[in-house]
Amino acid sequence: MAKPLEEDKMEGVEMTSAEHAESHPLLTEDEKRVLELYDRLEALQLEMAVLKAHGILSEDPPQEASELDIQEARDQFLEAKASYSSRSNIIDSVLITNPISNAVHAGPNASIVEVDLLPLIEQRDQLSVAFAELTSKVRSAREELTETESEHILVARENVQLAATMMSLADEAKKQNRDVIVDPKSRTQLDELDQGVKESRQKWRIMKGTTSAIIAGSGVDWARDPKLLEIVLDADNENDEDK
Repeated sequence: MAKPLEEDKMEGVEMTSAEHAESHPLLTEDEKRVLELYDRLEALQLEMAVLKAHGILSEDPPQEASELDIQEARDQFLEAKASYSSRSNIIDSVLITNPISNAVHAGPNASIVEVDLLPLIEQRDQLSVAFAELTSKVRSAREELTETESEHILVARENVQLAATMMSLADEAKKQNRDVIVDPKSRTQLDELDQGVKESRQKWRIMKGTTSAIIAGSGVDWARDPKLLEIVLDADNENDEDK
């Protein structure tokens, strides 16, 4: 018996809500008419702009356009688009300002539409605050990532320089010791070390090129950082003595 009673209550609530919606529509006929006329006005303005553009194009004789003409046309298009967007935004702001103001400040004198609008306004404000906070966090994370990438690149550069210093010292030691070594076995070992140095030098050059490529493609503003700029633009001018 309880279940049918609950169903009857729910049906009564639904009927009451439906009757309330019919007796108190969200928009009056005048408001609907205003919105329809506004939409029609927007469509007519767009059609007029298109027809005007076609008329201007049809009056001009066909001619080859230069890069300067294309750039000027592109600038004019962007300017017209910005002007149209600004005007549309201003009109939209004017249309929504009064309902929002009434919904927030009218209190008990607010209409049904304005009462229904208030929760949506509050939700919009909450979403705007949350979006601003997320945007700030994303910006901070990007700045930290950029700083970390810069530090990583600088450390990699220092490692490359240390490797170059080590190989340079190895070359000097090789030149000093080669003439005094008489033992064939020692010379063989020295030749093996020379081969290892050559391979290390090749790896170093690969590391150097890879580091420069990573900096250039990382998105870091390396052009404004003298150290990073030096890494990217540094040319490998060392002569390979073994060639």
